[in-house]
Parts: sequence; structure tokens; C-alpha cells
Amino acid sequence: MISVIGGIRASFPILVKLATLLPLPIFKEVNASGNRVFGYATESINRYKRLLAENPENPKPTVFTKLYNAGEEGLPDNEIRDDAQSFIVAGSDTTANTLTYLVWAVCRDPQIKKKLVDELAEIRDDFTDEDLRSLPYLNQVINEALRLYPAVPSALPRSVPPKGTTMGGHWIPGGSTVSTQLYSLHRDPVAYPDPEK
Repeated sequence: MISVIGGIRASFPILVKLATLLPLPIFKEVNASGNRVFGYATESINRYKRLLAENPENPKPTVFTKLYNAGEEGLPDNEIRDDAQSFIVAGSDTTANTLTYLVWAVCRDPQIKKKLVDELAEIRDDFTDEDLRSLPYLNQVINEALRLYPAVPSALPRSVPPKGTTMGGHWIPGGSTVSTQLYSLHRDPVAYPDPEK
């Protein structure tokens, strides 16, 4: 849910602001979830600051260490907090969604499930990351799950340069916002002859 809201917020920021004015429960839930993530991010920053204060000479390394070590050239606290919010969502919401669809897709097709289980049965008990990377079918299944069911279906919007440009034979005026629509891109029969399989 948070990743979908993030996509809407990035592409249409005014919609999120307008939605908070509507008396619908879903918008209150969205706002509450955003506030929870904001709270988690703020607490993460504060916890790191406490760790840093307790041991300034040898702080425990975290994702914030380099940001704080940059001093004056680093990011202000509010930008670090925004990054922390992204880390929280990227490390939970998207991973859970991806794994849910991957398991569902594998379980609904007995042939895929059998082939995957057979490949995994061949791996040693003390396998390494490199062993996992060398499993072709596992990696194909993961890539297909990401293609068909992306956890973050929205694209990163980009601004067209002021002079405008032509893309795919179409003129796009300067200052326009463009992005790639992932659902259609990942189901293009030119790139994927049987895109739903």
C-alpha cells in the first residue's frame, strides 16, 4: 500500500494533498500509515544520534553513518529522515509484496513448482550467496515475478528538457513530466512473445 501511495505521490503530489480533505476511511488509513513510517524514521534517526553520543569515537555503523560523517557537506536531518522513510518502505513493503506474488505464482503452476523444487533440492546444505546466484531456474522465476508483479508499479517521473524532445515518434513539449508505465512495458509482446506466461 505504501509503495503505491509513493508512486501516486511522486507522479501526482497534489492528489495526495486533496485526498486528505475527503472524509473517506481509506484516505485516513493512508495518512495514518504515512505518519507511522514518519515516526519510525524519526525514531531511527534519534536512536542513531543516541548511539553516536554514547560512543562518538567509534559509533556502530548503520545506514546513517556516512550521512552524518559528511558533516557540513552532508544532508540536513529532515533529508536523512526522508531517506530513512524510503529505507523502511523499500526493506519491508516491497519485499513482502514481491515474495507474496512469487510464492503465489509458483504454487499455482505445478510444473514450475516441481522444476524449482528439483533445482533447489540439488543445492548443498551449506550453500552460499554465490550458489544461489548460480541457480538459473530460481533466478528466472524471481525475474519473472518481478516483471509480472512489480512491488512498485509506478515509474520515476522525469521532466522533459525546456526545448522539448521527440520520443517514440511523438513530440513532447518542454517541462512535461514523462515516465514509463511498467504494466504495459512488461507485457509488450514485442519483448515478451507470451507476456502472461
